[in-house]
Amino acid sequence: METKFTNHLSVKRTISANYHYSFWAFFSITSLWVIYLTQHGMSLIQVGLLESIFHIASLLFEVPSGTLADHFPYKTVLILGRVMAIISGILFLSGAGFWWFALAFIIQAFSYNLNSGTNEALVFETLKADHLEKHYLKITANLNAIYELADMLGLIVAGFFVHWHFSLTYVIYIFTSLLAIGAILRMQEPHSQEKAEVESATSFAIIVKTSWQFLTNHPLVAGLMLFLACYEAIGTTYFFYFQTLMTQYHFTGWQISAVIVIAACFNIVGAKSAPTLEKHWSKHHLILGLVSIMIMGLLVSIVQNIVVLTICFVLIGLVTAVVEPIFNDFLQQQIPSNARATLLSVMSMMFSLVMIILFPIVGALITWVHFSSAFFLIGICLLLIGLGIIVSHFVKAN
Repeated sequence: METKFTNHLSVKRTISANYHYSFWAFFSITSLWVIYLTQHGMSLIQVGLLESIFHIASLLFEVPSGTLADHFPYKTVLILGRVMAIISGILFLSGAGFWWFALAFIIQAFSYNLNSGTNEALVFETLKADHLEKHYLKITANLNAIYELADMLGLIVAGFFVHWHFSLTYVIYIFTSLLAIGAILRMQEPHSQEKAEVESATSFAIIVKTSWQFLTNHPLVAGLMLFLACYEAIGTTYFFYFQTLMTQYHFTGWQISAVIVIAACFNIVGAKSAPTLEKHWSKHHLILGLVSIMIMGLLVSIVQNIVVLTICFVLIGLVTAVVEPIFNDFLQQQIPSNARATLLSVMSMMFSLVMIILFPIVGALITWVHFSSAFFLIGICLLLIGLGIIVSHFVKAN
């Protein structure tokens, strides 16, 4: 995973520290939060509402948090994000009702947004300062592999706590946030971003206006941002609601961990394969192929067999892991440096918008027609949209 930077020791140290930060920040010890909340008396409808509250808060915080990253040192913003994570962990530990958990989710959303776009921008600007942008795709692929590895290990640990002192997962979450802060302190702030802070004191309103103008003038970038948001939202929704399915089938702690390990291993392979895939296929063919695989997994979910559903779970997680580094690399090359974190935050804002709409709808569908039928219907919708786009292009071509 190591990337060699001859005569660029400060860059190497920063990237290495960033790898450590990314591992601890994404150590997903709390990713089984759906099970945690149901164990603490929350119904599936309440779980859906809490997720919506998280994304509404994320939507409200997204651009302001990106603005902080564009005007203040990246390291400061990342540290603040981990402090917010610690506070949310304490709230989850002491939570005793719906509104207490809602407050925890709101603070957790702020923590999430402070990292969103900021970490990627720090890495890119660090490389750009030494004219090493060509290494960004490899590093972002490494970062995504680290995210998947941390996610896998965190979920393994969480799985073993499901039926035994599950609250300890949030104690570990607080501890890993402290380790992440330690890694941030070892990074070096990019010089290019520090210079931008001195030269410009652009207001929040101007930055938002600039971002909007950039997206309207670059419809391809805006379209890819929306595509990525929808694609990741479907994969995320499938992952979280699959937790409820595992509890319905009475999975033990080690069975939950085993499923997560298998899925995470495929996700790591997928994230690491992104540069290779991009060398052999155009982005057009990659989009078509990845969307087709996603649709296939959703349609096959109609089979109410836990083995088949587990395979679909692994497959959908795999293609979701492949998508992010490919499109992240392309988008980074299109975005100007003085608004990089803000525009990446706008991309995450799109994800929040999609999740606010999608997650409650899927929760209601699962309540009414079961997990399998709910995602089958989503697959049908995507298939019809895809066919509509193909027919539209065919008509225009003729």
